[in-house]
Amino acid sequence: MTNSLRDRIAVILMQPGQPAADGLVLPYLRALLAAARPRPPSLPLRPLLGLRARLLARHFVLDEMAAVVEEPMEGALENALWGDGIVRVFTAGLFAPPSPIAIAHEVVAFKPDRLVLVPPSPLFSGGLNGMALQAWHRAANAAGLDVPTSSLCCHPTDAAVLRALSLRTGEVLAPGGTGSLLLVTPGTGWAGGDPLSWQMGRLAGELAKLMDVPAARIATARLDVPGFDEGGMLSVEQAIRRCRTPSLAILPLSPWPLIRAQWADFEGEWRDLGAASGILSLTLARPALAEGGELAPLVRQALAGRAGVCAGFGRRLCPDNHAHCPYRRMAVAAMRDAAMA
Repeated sequence: MTNSLRDRIAVILMQPGQPAADGLVLPYLRALLAAARPRPPSLPLRPLLGLRARLLARHFVLDEMAAVVEEPMEGALENALWGDGIVRVFTAGLFAPPSPIAIAHEVVAFKPDRLVLVPPSPLFSGGLNGMALQAWHRAANAAGLDVPTSSLCCHPTDAAVLRALSLRTGEVLAPGGTGSLLLVTPGTGWAGGDPLSWQMGRLAGELAKLMDVPAARIATARLDVPGFDEGGMLSVEQAIRRCRTPSLAILPLSPWPLIRAQWADFEGEWRDLGAASGILSLTLARPALAEGGELAPLVRQALAGRAGVCAGFGRRLCPDNHAHCPYRRMAVAAMRDAAMA
């Protein structure tokens, strides 16, 4: 743990990233689809991935303003951690610039005493968090960065996450009302032991207790991203069609929808579908953990523990059949050549 307020602490926010120009949309989508596969795509499959990427590109809305606006999460998280040391927050893109290699060299120049790596999703995701951990470790090794590093693992029912979710939920779901809440995760599951669906169910149950609402009023769904395993979860569209309440609030669990520049790009489609399904009011809530300050308690937990993979408050949130944390043994070869048990 940190020994002094003068410790230099680097916090790395690993994010999927977004293409900064039209010419980068197809490479971005191809990389995203390739990451959805437990094994690297074979030569015969690469043209198929390219075709899927072109189909997705037709619906991709590039947010041109995002390229010129400074990343607000960095400043907010630095401000929230100002009393914990000399903190600098860096953002590295998994599928789009800035690359982890470039950021690793910036971190070397900062000369940190400790480093905390924050993965893209609070939920388990081999195609996002696992890839992010490996991409950063490769970049750090290439840059000669050798400092004690703590990596946050999945933390869906961590108290800090639940607090942020309860605040978002309170904005759109009245305890005494009749509306429903739909928790949505980007569809980034992997076949073969992925606990994403299990974690989503746990999260919904914990949030229902915290908000003092019936469990039936909080459901879960995945954003339908072609190529990613559905993990037995309903898509957002399927969940909207099954909704039997007059109002529905949709709460994304990640700031990044992956195949659109922002979640608001889906809002019109979902409202039209909701109206056709008899839903009188459909609201899109602000994404969870979209503000840097909300991550500060998790970063402090990582700093208080030993280097390595850190679970929130030391608790692992995996099904019973996961005897060992998948992230702890997720070497590149294991990720791509063996199913996660």
